[in-house]
Amino acid sequence: MTTRALDGSSNPFLRGNHAPVDVETTAFDLAVTGRIPLELNGRYLRNGPNPMNDIDPDKHHWFIGDGMVHGLRICDGRAEWYRNRWVRSTKVARALGQPIPASDWPAEHANFAANTNVIGHAGKTFAIVEGGSPPIELGFELETIRVSNLGGTLPQAFSAHPKRDPRTGELHVMAYWWGWGNKVQYLVVDASGKVRRTVDIALPGSTMLHDIAFTEKYVLVFDLPCLFNVDLAMGGELFPYRWDDTYQARIGLLPREGGAGDITWCTIDPCYIFHPMNAYDAADGKVVLDAVRHEKMFASEIRGPNEGTPTLEQWLLNPTDGSVSHRRLDDRPLEFPRIDERLIGRQNTIGYGAGIGDGFTPDVLVKHNLLAATTEVRNDGAHFGYGEPIFVPRFESAAEDNGWIMALRHNRDTDLSELVIIDSQTFTDEPVAVIHLPVRVPNGFHGNWIPLNQ
Repeated sequence: MTTRALDGSSNPFLRGNHAPVDVETTAFDLAVTGRIPLELNGRYLRNGPNPMNDIDPDKHHWFIGDGMVHGLRICDGRAEWYRNRWVRSTKVARALGQPIPASDWPAEHANFAANTNVIGHAGKTFAIVEGGSPPIELGFELETIRVSNLGGTLPQAFSAHPKRDPRTGELHVMAYWWGWGNKVQYLVVDASGKVRRTVDIALPGSTMLHDIAFTEKYVLVFDLPCLFNVDLAMGGELFPYRWDDTYQARIGLLPREGGAGDITWCTIDPCYIFHPMNAYDAADGKVVLDAVRHEKMFASEIRGPNEGTPTLEQWLLNPTDGSVSHRRLDDRPLEFPRIDERLIGRQNTIGYGAGIGDGFTPDVLVKHNLLAATTEVRNDGAHFGYGEPIFVPRFESAAEDNGWIMALRHNRDTDLSELVIIDSQTFTDEPVAVIHLPVRVPNGFHGNWIPLNQ
């Protein structure tokens, strides 16, 4: 198969560094400029869509490409290996002429090659996606092990965006699936990897619910106007979600141990939110939400998320009466916001993000001081584009922003990729280390640093 030829496609999500790669690569002892901090011992993993050879460019949507996980093993100041591996769903395994992976589910259960995120939890590695598919367990070297039901505890679907509570070690998950109709499902996965809590939440429509946020008191439910369209699905549309101007945008505040009937719904102006930066409880009882706001989603551009400028904004949500106030925090085009994840659900001061260029292409790195209302921008030149930044604390008790930023960047001159390690407190200075990959990592979605003990 030769998918790289799609670089010349008329579809913007098959061109440039959106174009897929067609080879699984293993490389050892990668070249490094600078010095990798000795404290870093683990794997940097990143997932993204990498469609195989059955692509119709006119119908292709970025979100439906077969998942490919890219990984680097870092230990003792060395970049020991790089690997990229397709996630083996039934479809991918057959295309590669390989055995179908083991599954905890009946044969007819969906097992799409998860393409959105990759996490470590309860000593296992999972490639994950939303929309009805379960997690797929990977081995240490990214080989597919099985399609998982989390030890028999997962009712049906998972999500691309579980968030770990740093105080309990539990994952909070908001799942959706077109087969449920107008419903989403909130799940709590305990620290041992088993689902301990399930809440079904009825909605007015079948919304695309990409992410979750929570505070110490509430879980946030994003009920926004991007909906499953039955007519498009019946007509063969591969990604049948569209913007609906008639649908009321709102955010629900679900008490952490409450039921669906306890939700306070807060009406907001129409928008779409893929990614919250964080949420927390303010001293006055309101909920503060910082998130990237898109004006619309899949209204005119139906091949990927490119409907104008996404910006970092803040909502104050009142759980008493459902009232809302809203303001913009920064005008720069931004996506993939991250924080020091030891502060998820509590007030953070610092947030990081990836600047977005034309055609939803990676651009600069951005660091926000939300308390001081200041922004630092790391721009390494027009030939470099950065993806999602990840913060790793220097040590477990280090203060917020005392650590490293890891991010993949694509060198447009060489058409190769690099993993860049930056001291977070000298954000715009020369990197601490640059790990040079022998290949290109296509633009993708989410990744994480998984320490050796996770």
